[in-house]
Amino acid sequence: LAALRGWMDFYSGRYAFVGKLVGRFYDENGAPTEALRQAEAAMEEGLKLKAESDRRKEQFPPCNSEWSSAKGSRFWCSRQSRSGMGRRSGSFSHQAL
Repeated sequence: LAALRGWMDFYSGRYAFVGKLVGRFYDENGAPTEALRQAEAAMEEGLKLKAESDRRKEQFPPCNSEWSSAKGSRFWCSRQSRSGMGRRSGSFSHQAL
């Protein structure tokens, strides 16, 4: 639902408002329906969850992994993650058996 909020923000900033479509989200008077209020609440919750996830990724940047039939799985964390976030501690590598 966070992606839906991004889509709404994109279009509301670039296109002229011409009206509301009567149906699931707006009634005959153009008033929001309960379904719209629930969708907006879910979008807000999604934004909060994304912010929390982003905060965790900053605190604990993701590591790297690869797999090949010859070598199996390998996991490693370097001083800078794939996303460009720095790490506080040194790098390490682990070869799975």
